[in-house]
Amino acid sequence: MSEQIENTFKAQRRTIHIGEISLEVAMLPDGSYRLSQTEVAGVIDKGESSIRSFRSSKLFKGLLGKASQSAEQAVSGSNKPIVPVSLELAALYWQKWASVGNSKALALIVALIKRSLYDLASEAFGLKCTDDERSSQLREDLSEEGQMRIEAMRQRLEPQTLSVAETSTERELKLKIRWRELDLEVERLSNKAERYCLLPDEAGACTIPGITSKAVLSDVKQILKTSDKEEAIRAIYRMGFGSRSNVWFKVEVKRWLFGMPNNKYHTLIHRLREEVVGDPFEN
Repeated sequence: MSEQIENTFKAQRRTIHIGEISLEVAMLPDGSYRLSQTEVAGVIDKGESSIRSFRSSKLFKGLLGKASQSAEQAVSGSNKPIVPVSLELAALYWQKWASVGNSKALALIVALIKRSLYDLASEAFGLKCTDDERSSQLREDLSEEGQMRIEAMRQRLEPQTLSVAETSTERELKLKIRWRELDLEVERLSNKAERYCLLPDEAGACTIPGITSKAVLSDVKQILKTSDKEEAIRAIYRMGFGSRSNVWFKVEVKRWLFGMPNNKYHTLIHRLREEVVGDPFEN
C-alpha cells in the first residue's frame, strides 16, 4: 500500500459543510478539487459500489480525464488514501439518483443550485451573505421537511412532464387504434355487401332487399351442419328454391351474382329448419 501511495499526489485536506452534511475536500497540486468517493455516495445513503459502477460505465470513462482521478491518493494529515471524485462527477452522480427518485440527492442538488444562484444574485445587488445565513438556509433546504417539500414539487411536476413526453406516443397509439377501427369498419361493410343486396322490382329499379347466393349457401350449410357445398345446393333444390325457380335475381354487388328476396329467404330457412329439427308441436 505504501508503494502505491508514494506514486500518488500528496493532496491537502479540508472539510466543507453543506448544512448538516460534512464532506472532506482535497486540493491537488494543480489547484483542482476532489471529494471522497465513499462520502459522495454516503451523503445520499448509497454504498461505495454504487458510484464505482457509475464511474466505470462507458458513458463516463471519457469524463474522468486524468488517471489521478481514479487512482488512490494520499491526503495530508491522514495515512488513509481516498479514491477521489471530481466535483463534476459528484454532481452528475447525485443528479442520476435524483432523477430516479432519491429524495436526498434531489434536495442536495436543489439546495446547491439555489445557493449558487442566491450568491450570484446577492453579488449583483452588492449584498453579502454571512456564513451563518448560508448554513441556516442549507440546513433548512436539506432538512427532512425540505426534502419532503422538494419531493412534493417533483411529484406535482412529473405528470405534466410525462404527458409532454408521451404526447407523440399516445398520438401514434391513437392513430393505430383508429386505423384498426377503420379496417374493421371496411371489413364489416365488405361482409355486409357480400350478404345483403337490393333486387330489381317490376319497374327494374333495385329496391327489394335480398340475400346474396353466397350468404344463402352459407346459412344452409350451417343449418345442415355440413361444409359440403353440393349438399347445400341439393337441399335448396329440394325446397323448391333452385336456380331454375323464379326466386333468384341477378344483381351486381362488387361483381355479378344472384340474390334472393328476404321473404323467399326466410321461407327457405324456415322449411329447412323444420326438416332438420322437426315440427315442435308434432306428437
